[in-house]
Amino acid sequence: MFKTLISKFSFFFWLIFLILNLLIYFFGTVYIKEILTKSETDKIALMLNTLKPAIAYDISFNQQQQLTQLLNTMLQDNGIQSIQIIYTDKKSTLKEKRRSNTEKLFSYTTAVIDPFTHTTVAHIKLSYSNVYINTVQKKILTMQLYIFLITLFLFSLFFLYVKRDLNALRTIANALQEYSKFRTIKPIELSNTSQEIQTIAKIANTMIMDIAQYVKDLKTFNAKLEIKVEQELQKVQKQEKMMLHQSRQAAMGEMLESIAHQWRQPLNIIGVSVSNLELQAMLKKLEPKDLQEKLAIIATNTNYMSNTIDDFRNFLNPERKKSSFNPQKSIKDVLSILGDELKTHHIQHRIEQKEHLTFFGVENEFKQLLMILLNNAKDAITAQIRNKSITFGEILISISQDKDKGIVSIENNGGSINEDIMESIFEPYFSTKSSSHGTGIGLYIGKNIVHKRFKGSLRVHNTKVGCCFTIEIPLQSQDKEAKE
Repeated sequence: MFKTLISKFSFFFWLIFLILNLLIYFFGTVYIKEILTKSETDKIALMLNTLKPAIAYDISFNQQQQLTQLLNTMLQDNGIQSIQIIYTDKKSTLKEKRRSNTEKLFSYTTAVIDPFTHTTVAHIKLSYSNVYINTVQKKILTMQLYIFLITLFLFSLFFLYVKRDLNALRTIANALQEYSKFRTIKPIELSNTSQEIQTIAKIANTMIMDIAQYVKDLKTFNAKLEIKVEQELQKVQKQEKMMLHQSRQAAMGEMLESIAHQWRQPLNIIGVSVSNLELQAMLKKLEPKDLQEKLAIIATNTNYMSNTIDDFRNFLNPERKKSSFNPQKSIKDVLSILGDELKTHHIQHRIEQKEHLTFFGVENEFKQLLMILLNNAKDAITAQIRNKSITFGEILISISQDKDKGIVSIENNGGSINEDIMESIFEPYFSTKSSSHGTGIGLYIGKNIVHKRFKGSLRVHNTKVGCCFTIEIPLQSQDKEAKE
């Protein structure tokens, strides 16, 4: 209702003024009138009680002339409108009237007692007019008018004095609001105001200047901070690129080792076949049938080696286009690359598929994640076999679904992870292997792939015989992104 302090103060100020004057008027016209009426009634009662013995004497001795003079004397009072004497035995009335045009205020009746017989000889009925009351009321109203004018004058002076301070407060508020909305600095200059208002204005000016300076310093700091953040971001990106490069180099080394494992047997077979053909040719015992069989063996193994190269080429494909893919197929593709190497290290693997899932993203990044986790499992199992803690390794890959999440778990029997370093294994350059066997960035790269590229999570927990890495990828968000 009241948006400003001045409007609120003005409303309540003049409301109080009006209520005070209404109370004064009510007291002057109603309450004082009742007091005056009671006072006049008591006065008439006292006068009649004083004159009743003389009136009784005049009536008893039939002193009509003296009675008339007495009544005329009483009627000289401006307030008395009429006097009427009603006899009890004569049935006659002596009545005197004056100022019949005046309004009657009240009537007073009393009995006249004979002083000798102590009987009632007459009743006196007196009518009292409002002449005196009106005169007094006019004086009171005049006084009220003077009081009203004086009060109005004093209130107006006080209001003008206070309004000046209130206007000063509004000026201060407008200056603060102006700076708050538009950052415009308008110095507050006030004159003829109270010391308190001057103090508030001075503090407001100082506060605006301090805030303006603070905002200026903050903008400068933010600009410097943005530059520093950009520089640090570039450093981080450069570091991530370096780590990614190192990870790719490590992956390349592991893949070359896998290629060597997969090519070793076919090359041995081809070598043996060529040696047999050469020996038979030197002994001149080379039959067309034998030549055909050996060439078929060489062609089969050559095709196998060519297919292996295609598998690695597809894995190393730099294409980063997102698409829908089957995680089970990706797992089988990675195992086809690592299969011979796992067999060489006496490691068995199996896949348990509880649900048919479809992920959305870059399939090769998912394969890279699987390659990191499977190589870590292979290294852990190999270390346990060397220590003769186990005789063979086992890797179990489970595919399942939990509500709107696809879950891929990779469990191995290569020993548990120390609880003290459980959270640290995903940090960059942290490794439990020797420097010659690990860079410490594989799990860091893998976790970034899951978090940033697939919006999922990568966790690890210990089992009875080893540990289990769990990949969780939201299916709902993947479908939504695929539609977009």
